[in-house]
Amino acid sequence: MPRIDFNNVDDVQDFSPLPDGKYLCRVAEVEEAATQYGDEMWKLRFVVESGPHRGRYIFDNMVFSDAAMKRVKLICSRLGLDISRELDLTPALIKGRSCYVAVETEEYEDQEGNAKKRNVVPFAGYERADGAPAATTPPAAKASGAEDDSEEDLPF
Repeated sequence: MPRIDFNNVDDVQDFSPLPDGKYLCRVAEVEEAATQYGDEMWKLRFVVESGPHRGRYIFDNMVFSDAAMKRVKLICSRLGLDISRELDLTPALIKGRSCYVAVETEEYEDQEGNAKKRNVVPFAGYERADGAPAATTPPAAKASGAEDDSEEDLPF
């Protein structure tokens, strides 16, 4: 029979959705996985760093398919990575980095048919935490008239 000191066990967390809004977050965990179609995917777990919801988590995914690479680029940019060059992206490069993450509440139906609510991060729901503008295209490319992939041009 196990002997447990419950003074060293955290209480149950609040799993209700966060209010819609923008939160300063840090990447706490990156889990490597694959989508049902076989594309590489990282499951991101952000921890809210300040305010009344400090310590709560926001979950999102980065999918490395051709169709999702614009979002991967956007997230990496908002996390402060230099996206003006080729990059060997690893979980260690983004773990511990901070940015603002926006969440919205969506309703869904669980497997038993019960109506539930959860947080979702919109396509462009990331903002740099340091206040610097997100550089999605190198300055030299903008000056030469190259295509700009900034969030204003996103089709969503």
